[in-house]
Formats: sequence, C-alpha cells, structure tokens
Amino acid sequence: MTRQIVRDMKRHLATGTKPSADPSEKRLASASALALLERSIGFGHARLAVIRLSIAAHAGADIPPAHRAYCEEAARRSQDAALQALWIAAGEAATRRAVAH
Repeated sequence: MTRQIVRDMKRHLATGTKPSADPSEKRLASASALALLERSIGFGHARLAVIRLSIAAHAGADIPPAHRAYCEEAARRSQDAALQALWIAAGEAATRRAVAH
C-alpha cells in the first residue's frame, strides 16, 4: 500500500464522517477506516491500531473479532489511560451500532 493510497483513505475517512456525507461516502469512509486498521495491525503498531479501531468503530465499520482482540490486548498492556479510554469508547460505539441495526 503506497503512501498516496494511505493519504487517499484518510481523505475518504474525513469526508465520509462529516454529518453531510452521503451514503456512498460513508461506506467508503468505513472501508477506508477498516483498511487503515488492518494496515496498523499488520505492521504491529499496537497503539496506532487502537486509535484506528476507535476511528473505524465511529465510522461504522464492521470490525472483525481478531482485530478487536488484538486491540483489546494492546490497550490492556498499555499504561496509557487515554488509549484505554479509546478502547472502551470504541466498544461502546460498536455496541450502539449493533443495537441500531
């Protein structure tokens, strides 16, 4: 994945999470958030993965259980209270999304 592709995904994410985003922009944002999360996990970037999990959850992505487990472990091992709070908030966002559907 090139840097340009990563930049494009971040741009799609920014556009698709705006209140004015149309359904196709929201879908693209969700897919981009999930791809960025997968990339962070693939590189072993635990802290960044938790951050991207939070973003993906708020973007409405369907996060695979293995990705959630990786991020849960990363948050649990971390001494960073803000990172642990992101993990908790991501779980709450995913729960709200599941209840809404």
